[in-house]
Amino acid sequence: MSRLIFFLLLVAVVAFGAHIWLNAEAGPADVAARERNANEVRIVAVTPPVVAARRAEETRREVQSLAGAACVEFSGFAAADLPRARDAFAALRLGDRFMERRIEDVSRYWVYVPPVSDRRIADATLAQIKRLGVNDVSMRPDNAISLGVFSTEDAARRFLASMEAKGVKGAQAGAFTKELREVTMLVREPDTEMVARLTILQRDFPGSQLRAVSCPAPDLKTAQ
Repeated sequence: MSRLIFFLLLVAVVAFGAHIWLNAEAGPADVAARERNANEVRIVAVTPPVVAARRAEETRREVQSLAGAACVEFSGFAAADLPRARDAFAALRLGDRFMERRIEDVSRYWVYVPPVSDRRIADATLAQIKRLGVNDVSMRPDNAISLGVFSTEDAARRFLASMEAKGVKGAQAGAFTKELREVTMLVREPDTEMVARLTILQRDFPGSQLRAVSCPAPDLKTAQ
């Protein structure tokens, strides 16, 4: 019985040794055979340790400066990057802690009489204005009466004063058209981990900025 065990162990040792020897002989060839597109492998970039350390320190400082902020605003990215920015923020799954804001500039101003629900009242007001000698007026679809459109707020206010001097009642000056200046992303009450993720995300959008801001009212969707 002991001889049988010794013989089986000897066979096992010999087989194991043969297995190692065969793998050593065939190893490099097998590895080379398994490579695909070996000639197409390229090292794209290696970040020098000094640069990596500097970036890490910049990230640490920015996270520290934004820690505890009521809201953090992400702004300054190009308009062409807006879809990519929206996708990135959607992936963060912020829910109602996220807000997108449109920052608009007024490009034209107008002097007008605010709209009323009753068209007959609007027609009567328009007729009264024309009787005062103001003929360059028009009725808009919402029943507002346009007295004039201007390129500056100051010009609109001067014209409003001249209309009031003629006896026009209820006229106002205000924004007529607006142009989109930028879209900003706002994150409410971010914790340290979220601030760190935003700081890293900022690297994907050259020219963008992160800053601590006061939180707007929950129902605020746009800013002027």
